[in-house]
Parts: sequence; C-alpha cells; structure tokens
Amino acid sequence: MATDISRRRVLEMGTALFAAGSVAGCLGASSGEGGGSTNAVRATFFVLTDFARNVAGDAATVESLVPIGQHGHGWEPSVQVQRDAFESDAVVYMGEGFQPWADDVVENVRNERPELTVVAARRGIDLLPARRHEERHAGEHANESEEGEHRGQDRNGNRSEASEEDEGGRDHGAIDPHFWLDPRRSKRAVSTIEDGLSGMDGTIADALAENAARYRNRLNELDERFESELESAEKSAVLVAGHDAFRYLVDRYGFEVHALTGLAPDSAPSPADVRRAQELIAEHEIEHVLAPVFESGRAAKQLVAETDAKDHLPITPIPGVTEEWNERGWGYVEIMERVNLPSLKTALGAK
Repeated sequence: MATDISRRRVLEMGTALFAAGSVAGCLGASSGEGGGSTNAVRATFFVLTDFARNVAGDAATVESLVPIGQHGHGWEPSVQVQRDAFESDAVVYMGEGFQPWADDVVENVRNERPELTVVAARRGIDLLPARRHEERHAGEHANESEEGEHRGQDRNGNRSEASEEDEGGRDHGAIDPHFWLDPRRSKRAVSTIEDGLSGMDGTIADALAENAARYRNRLNELDERFESELESAEKSAVLVAGHDAFRYLVDRYGFEVHALTGLAPDSAPSPADVRRAQELIAEHEIEHVLAPVFESGRAAKQLVAETDAKDHLPITPIPGVTEEWNERGWGYVEIMERVNLPSLKTALGAK
C-alpha cells in the first residue's frame, strides 16, 4: 500500500512539473536548439553517473540525481529531483526493479516526455542468481555453474526467460544486481550507455565512441590489476560483515565470500548470523574482517573483539560516494583500486 501511494505521488508531482515547465519553456533546455548549449544527462546511481561522465566527455554535463552520501536504496526523491529529471536530455538508470523510485521517475518521464532519451544500463548483462540464506556460508564456489542452471542461467552464464521475469520485480528478487563489481560486465554497461547517449540531439557519435573505448581500456587495466594482484592469495575466503554484495568479485577472481546478511543492504544480522561468522573466522583463520563503508561497523568491531581476527578493513559495493571520495575526485575505478583492492589483498594474504 505504501509503495502504491508513493508511486502515485511521484507520478502526480512529475505531471505537475511537466505542465509548469511547459508554460515556463524550460524543458529540453539543452537539446541543441537554443544556441548549442550542452546536453544534460541525469543518472540514478553513482556508478552509472561515473560511467556516463566518462562516455559523454565534453558532449554533456552528467549529474547524479542522488545526493552525495546517499545510497539511492530506500530513498525517496524530492520535487527538485523530479524537476532535474524532467529538464534533462537523457536519464540513465540501472533497469526496472533495482530502484523503485527510479522506475517511477522513468515511467513518468516516458509518459510526459517521450522524446527524452532513457538508458537502461544493465540491459543484456548476465546477472548472477541471488544466494539463499544457507548458501551465503557454504563456500561452494565450484558448484555455482550448476546452481546457475537451476536458478535461471546456463553453464555459460546466459540468463533464461524465467530469470528475466524475476528481475522485473520491485525488489532484487532472485537476481543479484551488483554486476558492476566485475569490470568485464561494467564494460557492457558502458557500451549500452554509449549507444543510448548517441541518440541525443547534437551528440557526435564518433566522440562518444572514442571516449567509451578509452574508458573500456581503463576497465581492462583494472581487471588485469585485480587478477594479477590477487593471484598470489594465500587464503581462499573472506568474511564481509554486511550484506551479500560481492559475489561478482568471486565470480571473476575465484575466492570465496561469506556474508553476514543477505542482499538487502539494511538487513540486521541475527545472533545466529554472528555465531556462524565467528565459526567461519576460526575455520578459515580469517585475520581481517571486511566492513562495508556505507553500513554499520558494529558487527565488524564485535567480530574482531570476540574472535582471533586482528582488525577490520573497508570495502564497498559502491552504492554511492562519500564526501571524502568526492573531494578527491574518485570515480568507480579509483574506488575499486584504492579501497576494495588493498583490503582484499590484505584479507586474502596476497603479496
């Protein structure tokens, strides 16, 4: 009921904004008809904002609809956010079912401004099935290909029609959405954004193609660095004192990730979850617990205090950007290199 009410309110606000903007003549402010002004692109998620900026270059100004420090999960946009989306030339979002508020904004935009470019960045990307509660601690990475077949994927990682239907729900459902933690999958999203933004008026496709190719090369370098620097790992497993958001790293680089809770980022661990984590620390001789940056650090500190683990280290599925990272000008690549990779190397005992 609450979701339906919120959805109606978003649609009503957007319609009102559209009408007001039409009278004021402020919509489509950068379509190239008003003296060559720059296209405006709005994205609903930090990683997509960074991807779009690297693709657009000087062809567009790219801004996030989500404020710095916010996740965009369980978050409701203000009237200004609605206005920003309506006044843009393109909206880049993840795809249906990832952020319900973004789905509402996109639906409203499509209804009222069908000429505006909408890009679903994860279109065509092979997504992993979500793990059940008992699988989060099982560490059966070798069986993932078989599990994928039974849960919507074949042995090559291609998704079945049933899996696609699961993705369309209002929550993450049976799909793990965190594909961007695999640089190879991120390259596919970059190409999708390139294709989408090429449809904006006044955009030079060759320039976007050059920008996108350059950024895909950076992602190749990132992938190679992760692979080479984690190759010497002495340990086979890490423990994340937070939600289960890191399986795409497992799928790409071959170590085990045990998570305290499931896919929902705001889930609180149960006493049984904590006990199981303590057992895993002893079983795998884990010395460093990984603590997600945007989640409470209480569980990580408790595990360090009550076990033989020595310390906790930051890690992030990059749901957003901190004030500090923003001030340093860090994007997706920098956060992966300067936060996630050092912590993983230490936790895995890589030289």
